Amino acid sequence: MRRTPRFLIVALPVVLVAAALWIRPASVPRPPSPLPEIEPTLPLTLELRALPERPGRAEPPRLEATLKASGDLQDVSLSLLLPEGLDGDRGVLPDERGFRLRAGEKRVYSVPLQARHAGAFPVKIDASFRLPDGRILHTQQGMLWRSNSAAPEGRYNAGAYEWMGVPVGEPQP
Repeated sequence: MRRTPRFLIVALPVVLVAAALWIRPASVPRPPSPLPEIEPTLPLTLELRALPERPGRAEPPRLEATLKASGDLQDVSLSLLLPEGLDGDRGVLPDERGFRLRAGEKRVYSVPLQARHAGAFPVKIDASFRLPDGRILHTQQGMLWRSNSAAPEGRYNAGAYEWMGVPVGEPQP
């Protein structure tokens, strides 16, 4: 019977441990850096809503404007743009020039509206504000406010392009 030399029994574990420390797993490539944002979001969000949601109740019609700031804003100014035939109390919006909004702050304004005749009226609120780095930005939010008029039946594509398709019995050359 042949015997294994003692130095081989001692050397084999040392060589295996050294090989394990020397051999490393392949490095994982870093994920690519995120692409630059093409359309950055504005730090001010304007939301418009017509109230009451169900006309005909005892509540007077009004426009609710909600402002939400995701960053610190300075010199914020609002202006209400109403079409001819629609009256609104512009005094509800802050007339002071340059009020501030802090990050996370939310303000709600309720503007009473009165239509001179039935119809659909485009209503807009224009906002301008200054960022902490000095840039001045302008934005608008609008909606179609209805007074005693029902929305048209069918789909409303809000200006999107649409082509009507016509089924063809047989393929055309």
